[in-house]
Amino acid sequence: MQNSKAIKIIGAGPAGLAAAINLAMNNYKVIVYEKNTDVGMRFNNDFQGLENWSTEEDILSSLKTMSINTDFFYKPFYGGWLYGPSASAQIESANPMFYLIKRGKGPNTLDNSLKKQALNLGVNIIFNTYVGNEDSDIIATGPRRPNILAFGIVFETNLKDTAVVILNDTIAPKGYAYLLVSDKKATLATIIFEQFKLGDQYLKKTIEKFRDILNFEIKNPKKFVGCGNFFIPRSAIKEGKIYIGEAAGFQDFLFGFGIRYAITSGYLAAKSIIEGIEYNILWKNKFGQQLRTSLFNRVLYELFGDTIYDFLVKRTGASKDPRGLWKKFYNISISRRLTCPFTATRSRYRNLYAKKGQ
Repeated sequence: MQNSKAIKIIGAGPAGLAAAINLAMNNYKVIVYEKNTDVGMRFNNDFQGLENWSTEEDILSSLKTMSINTDFFYKPFYGGWLYGPSASAQIESANPMFYLIKRGKGPNTLDNSLKKQALNLGVNIIFNTYVGNEDSDIIATGPRRPNILAFGIVFETNLKDTAVVILNDTIAPKGYAYLLVSDKKATLATIIFEQFKLGDQYLKKTIEKFRDILNFEIKNPKKFVGCGNFFIPRSAIKEGKIYIGEAAGFQDFLFGFGIRYAITSGYLAAKSIIEGIEYNILWKNKFGQQLRTSLFNRVLYELFGDTIYDFLVKRTGASKDPRGLWKKFYNISISRRLTCPFTATRSRYRNLYAKKGQ
């Protein structure tokens, strides 16, 4: 029997649709309001990485546990190449380091798959409609004031399937650059955490750098700009509204892998409504420590610059279990547990730690 009260969600991204799917599966009437004309309008069918190293469980298994169909395009990558300012390494893992997925409104994208699943469950998605927060139960509106920007291109190429990551401030200040290729289609981008006005210049340098490493063709390039938002809230409930995904600040602040947090927070929001459990308890228990670890790692990453870039390259390349190694980076130790509050208050990100009003 369907619950009489409709749950209203703002935003049809992965977070909002994950919440809608789980609520609908438990006989809730769900309405999702999306200001754009379709899902995935922030993206250009570009490749992204669904990271698979921060937890022991494979991310695809985690998605199934959260009632998310995995009928979208994905391709496991067991490694690739990693470059620092003066070091390079080939990465090989026994288990997938990440899954290559597509984002956007096109066929086989993660966004389109979530939309179809939600619609099949009876979720009412109303596009091209803006609704204020006061008229909703769950807020999934994505980044508000971005502190991460991605400048990139999607294109056709003659390269074989590959994944290449560069850690170097000359092309990606305080961030990283990546090249992902599958079936002769590619996405190349620089992820920057500062100097946003110079994004186009850094993208040009990034393209030149990758072409120095790999001599490849770029056909029919299309430029894109993406953004990310991170802060750690005291509470992800404001005026009775549940905030999820990047609207709540849930994002990996080391490298910006936020899809897992988005979907997980949407699932937990639904769980809190279905089972009557305090939402703040659920997300803090599930990934609160990992959020603080990502901030700790971000401070170290920026503080030591080239030294830590080459350290990550060499350490990962020498590891027999790179997935396990990176899992350790993403899980807090006792020393980090004690140091995180101090680090956050001393860093330029102190305003993002336990942000007031959230």
